[in-house]
Amino acid sequence: MNDALMYFLKVNVAIALFYLFFRLAFYNDTFWKTRRFYLIFSILLSLVYPFISLTDWLEKQEPMQAIVVSYAQLQEMTITPQPVSRLTAENVLLSIYALVSAVLLVKMLVQLGSILKWKWKGEKQELQGVEIISVKESITPFSFFNMIFINPALHNEHDTTQILTHELTHARQMHSIDVLVSELITIACWVNPAAWLLKREIRQNLEFLADNSVLESGFDSKKYQYHLLELSYQTPDVKLGNKFNVSPLKKRIMMMNQQKTSKAGILKYSLIVPLALALILSSNAQTIVNSAKKAVTATKNAVTGTKSIVADETNVVADTKNESQGPLLALVQDVKQTDNSKVYTVVQKMPQFPGGDVALSKFVSKNIKYPKTSFSNGVHGKVILRFVVSETGKVRDAEVVRSLDADCDKEALRVVSALPDFTPAEQNHKKVAVWYTLPITFKIDNEAADNSRVYTVVEKMPQFPGGDEELLKYISNNLNYPAEAIKTGTQGKVIVQFIVSETGKVSNAKIVRTVPVNNKKLDEVVVVGYGNSANVKPQTPETNMTLLAQEAARVVSTLPDFIPGEQNSKKVAVYYTMPITFKLN
Repeated sequence: MNDALMYFLKVNVAIALFYLFFRLAFYNDTFWKTRRFYLIFSILLSLVYPFISLTDWLEKQEPMQAIVVSYAQLQEMTITPQPVSRLTAENVLLSIYALVSAVLLVKMLVQLGSILKWKWKGEKQELQGVEIISVKESITPFSFFNMIFINPALHNEHDTTQILTHELTHARQMHSIDVLVSELITIACWVNPAAWLLKREIRQNLEFLADNSVLESGFDSKKYQYHLLELSYQTPDVKLGNKFNVSPLKKRIMMMNQQKTSKAGILKYSLIVPLALALILSSNAQTIVNSAKKAVTATKNAVTGTKSIVADETNVVADTKNESQGPLLALVQDVKQTDNSKVYTVVQKMPQFPGGDVALSKFVSKNIKYPKTSFSNGVHGKVILRFVVSETGKVRDAEVVRSLDADCDKEALRVVSALPDFTPAEQNHKKVAVWYTLPITFKIDNEAADNSRVYTVVEKMPQFPGGDEELLKYISNNLNYPAEAIKTGTQGKVIVQFIVSETGKVSNAKIVRTVPVNNKKLDEVVVVGYGNSANVKPQTPETNMTLLAQEAARVVSTLPDFIPGEQNSKKVAVYYTMPITFKLN
C-alpha cells in the first residue's frame, strides 16, 4: 500500500472516530465555544497526526547497544524496469474520485464568485467594524468573514436588528474559517459520511453561538424563534455564508430552550487528550513494536552478560512493493571507544540520509537504471555494496562486496557514488567516519519482462517485406565490397546481429563474429569483388576483416521496416542474425 493511500485512510479513520466520540460525549451539552474548538481541532489533528513520528524519541530511550550488521545496514532496494503504463482499475477509481472532488471544488468556487459579485454591486456601510452590504436581490441574510449581506427592504427595523446582532457574532468570531475548513474536508474526503456529518455539526454549532448572543443581548426568545420560523421557508442562496435561517431549525430552538449544562461537565472535554494520543500511538504501532523487541533483547543481554544473535527483517523496497528481504543477522555488542581516526563499523549514532531510509530508497530507485544488456540476458539478483560515510557526511570508497555482473555492479556503484551528503555518524558526541552496507536487488518481474525483453526465438519470426529473397536482394544492391579489402585480398564471412523491434524497426546492429569462407549457404548474402588477381597479396582469412564488418553493419542499419515478430499473438522485439559472405572472384 503506497504512502498516499495509507495517509488518506488514516485521515478518514480519525475523522470517523472524532465524530463518533462527539456524538457519544458532547452532542447535547451547551459548551458551544468548547465544542467549536473540539470540532476544528478534530479535523486539524486528523490531517496532521499521520506525520507525527515517535521514531527519534524511541531511539533516544533505547539502551546503548551497538549492532553490527552482517551484510546490510539499510533496507534492501529492489530495482525493476518500469512497465508500460496501462489503464487499471486503481487508476479508474482514482480518476473518478478526483473528478468528484473537482466538481465539489468548482461548486465552492462558484459560490465564492457569487459573494464577490454581491460585494462589488452592493451598497456598503460600516457597523461596529463590520461591513454591511445591502443588496437588491431577494436573498437570505448571511455573513462571510467581515461582511454581512442583507436586503433591508425585506425586513422591518426590529427584525433587521435581530439579524444584524446574529450575523455580527459570526463576523466578529470569524466563523467563516470554520465553514471553509469543513467545506474543504468534505471535498477531499467526500466518500466518508463522517466528514459530511462533522461539517453539519460545525455549521450547526456556529448557529448555536450566534443564537445565544442574540438572546444575551436582551431579545425576546419566543419572538426570535418565530422570526426564525418565518425565514425558514426561504431557500439558502450561498452555502459558504453563515445564514440566519440555517437548518435544522428544530435543533436550534431546542438548544435555546435547553437548560445550561453544569460547569463540571466541561471536564469531559479532557478526554480529547487520550483520544489524540491513541491515534498517534496507533500510527506509530510498528515503530513501537520494533522498539519493544529491541529493548527486551537488550535487557536479556544485560542480565545474562552474554552476546546474542538478533534477526532484523527489512521491509522497505524501492519499487514500493511490501516485500520482505530479511532476515539480516546482527551481533549485539557492548560499545567500546576507539580511535577517532579510524573508519568505524559500529557507533552510538549511525549516519542518516536526508529524509531517512525511505528517502534513500527513493533516491536510488529514481536514479538507477536496469542495464539493458543485463536485462535482455535475464540477469537478476543482488548486488551488495559498502561505502564510507565520512565525518563530514560525504560518501567515499564505494566498493562491491558481492557481485552480480559487470553492468549491474557498475550501475550500482555509479548511483551510490552520486549520493548526496548524509548527516554524519557520532561517537562520544564526535562526528566520525562509518562503513555503510547497502544491498540492491535487480529484479525482473514478469510484466516488465514481457514488455521489455528481446526474444531470440518466437512463434512467428520477423519478415522482410517480400520475404528472404527481397532481403538478400536489398543487401546485394546496397552493399559495396571495400576497395581496400579488394587490394589486400581480404575475404570472409561477417555475421551481423540486430534487433527487429515490436514496431518492425531495425536497431542495435552489431558484429557477432567474422569467419573465413568455407562454403556457400542458402541464407547467406555473397558479395563478390572483382580485381586484378596479379595484384592480390596472399592473406590469411582474418586479415583486415574490420573493413568488411563495418560495411556489413552500415548496410544492415539502413534496412527498411520488417513485419514484426509475434509471441502469443503479441508483437515483440526479436534478435535477427544474418551471415554476409565477402568473396573475391
